[in-house]
Amino acid sequence: MIAPLSVPYRDVRASELSWSLEAPDQPPLHTGLHPVGPLDVEVRILGASHQILVRTADLGSLVCRETVACREAAPGPLPIAIERELDDGYHYEVRCEVREVAAEYFPAWAGALRDYADALPGATIAVFPEIPDAVTAVVVEPLPARLAGVLWRSWHTYPHAGGGGDVVATRTVLHRAPPSGGAGGGMPGLRP
Repeated sequence: MIAPLSVPYRDVRASELSWSLEAPDQPPLHTGLHPVGPLDVEVRILGASHQILVRTADLGSLVCRETVACREAAPGPLPIAIERELDDGYHYEVRCEVREVAAEYFPAWAGALRDYADALPGATIAVFPEIPDAVTAVVVEPLPARLAGVLWRSWHTYPHAGGGGDVVATRTVLHRAPPSGGAGGGMPGLRP
């Protein structure tokens, strides 16, 4: 379901976004809840950005809090790739990509993103009614059972006043154990 946001769109550039696992809880404009195996994933749309809170379904203890947002205390840019070992044996990996889309393609790109995400069961999507090309979409998916974790992908479109805009894509994997026999903790091919 696509949720219209009831706040005015703020002109944001992808270069202003930052990433954090330590940012405090942010007040959401829209929330999606997605249970994935033993985890509950809360997607918080913060306007032109997102915060993901992952908790254990049984005890409700926080496993991970990912924030991709414009925060004055932590200006951008976004990292290309980060890996972290978290509490309780969880491994976290995020990949970020920023691309500029020309004016003649940007509206079609934003429309295709809305349609694509709206067709997926684990999607949380928000738009600004007065700026239809400003879209935030987060899709939550389970990982294979042997990884005991979750994957989420996000897309944020930032239209520019003069036409065209930026598209920010992230891909995050949170899992408890690496595949048996694997060398190292990294998972190949995690580009958005």
